[in-house]
Amino acid sequence: MSSQFSHWSRFWLPPLIWMLVISFFSTDHFSGQQTSRFIGPLLRFFMPEVAEATISTIQFFIRKTGHLTEYALLFVFWYRAFHRHAEAPLKEWKRTHGIYSLAICIAYAVTDEWHQTWTSHRVGSPLDVTLDSAGAAAAMLWIRWRSIIRKDE
Repeated sequence: MSSQFSHWSRFWLPPLIWMLVISFFSTDHFSGQQTSRFIGPLLRFFMPEVAEATISTIQFFIRKTGHLTEYALLFVFWYRAFHRHAEAPLKEWKRTHGIYSLAICIAYAVTDEWHQTWTSHRVGSPLDVTLDSAGAAAAMLWIRWRSIIRKDE
């Protein structure tokens, strides 16, 4: 029984934990207002003459890159869970695993943005859902591309 749980937790727990992390990032603790308290002083430390507009631009870029990265990782975790559950070799691409993983990521992106509409310092954004989905899709393309390359090895 413990071996079965160990197998399950090794592959299925990471995407579930990562979803909790994403949910935490979606709280008011990580709103633009809160992260600017960290990013602005850090930039001013390294570049004392930096303009407020530049700080805003850099903060926007960091926050939007975070969306892409969070969901690329979420896709990788889900794909790995489906793939390993089926005991498929990692170098072999499984389209159904990719579709399932991408669908979960997109659905979670929608619910995550909806969740943000209920917080006091955040807003849900279709642009963010698009960025989240693009991050997941980029991870899917990367895994697919790697599987093609590995076949030739």
